[in-house]
Amino acid sequence: MIKTIYILWFQGFNNAPPIVKICVNSYKYYNPDWNIILLDNTNLINYINLEDYIKDINNKNINKCHLSDIIRMLLLKLYGGLWVDATSFCNKPLNNWLPKYITKGFFVFDKPWPDRLISNWFIYSDKNNYIIDKWCNQTIKYYNKNNEASNYFIHHYLFNSLYKYDIIFRQLWNNVPKLSANGPHYLQKNGYFNNITIKNKLEIDYKIVPVYKLTYKCKFPPYNINKNLYYLCSTINKFNFIN
Repeated sequence: MIKTIYILWFQGFNNAPPIVKICVNSYKYYNPDWNIILLDNTNLINYINLEDYIKDINNKNINKCHLSDIIRMLLLKLYGGLWVDATSFCNKPLNNWLPKYITKGFFVFDKPWPDRLISNWFIYSDKNNYIIDKWCNQTIKYYNKNNEASNYFIHHYLFNSLYKYDIIFRQLWNNVPKLSANGPHYLQKNGYFNNITIKNKLEIDYKIVPVYKLTYKCKFPPYNINKNLYYLCSTINKFNFIN
């Protein structure tokens, strides 16, 4: 297992929203023996140069979301390790659950929606793993042919296409141990700022879900530990949430 975590915030983490800073802290809190690499516009070039892979990338209309799709593919193909979105909250040490899911050298959460086989906000891959290699190549190929993404979920659909047409890819993915994306999206579906139930509190406390997918794209009400999201944050931050 490659114990490197990549987290990207283009503007720099000093300028990131409080929820992003808390999410980063969650990975530091639970994974002290992992190397956490915080990437932004100033240091990304130390790891990859996007212009080496996509011609005239600076003249294309690729938004930050889809640019990060390209970046995560290249990082994992070239170096291996774990990519996590800056708005994902680690609720359990990676060492305690991830190893049994990466026996094939690759892992993503499974079937977040009927039209998408995988979620792409949490990706583990060994260096040059077949799945990441093919997915990366398809992503690079797509953006060399197109000036922008045709669909918000284009990166997921490229995975779907590989699964459909590449027999080896399909066989390898079929053999990857699966963990549903429903758990990580549970708080989102049940309301970040709804009052926390006993069931939700117990699920968080007993680490039933290892990672939660959160967001910074919402209005954050005043801090109240009895709200779902704020209770989750309080498990690693013993201070009031900064609005």
